[in-house]
Amino acid sequence: MSAPFASKTHEVGYRAVLLRQETKEALREFRCALPDRDLNQERRLVTAAIELVLSSPDLHKAWLDRVVEVVRKDISQVQSA
Repeated sequence: MSAPFASKTHEVGYRAVLLRQETKEALREFRCALPDRDLNQERRLVTAAIELVLSSPDLHKAWLDRVVEVVRKDISQVQSA
């Protein structure tokens, strides 16, 4: 029996997360400006950011306020499509 299919981008211990396109582009620009790009791979930057927010109750309100903004962007994008 053959091994299950694994994509080139699959990393053990990681799962996919969907990001808005402009967020992904901003993340890529941020990463490209960093001196140590191997250490600061996108999956690690995103994991660290989410862990930081999850572990910081002081950030939860700002996070949830931002969710409202993201919903507005999503609705606007669907309406203009």
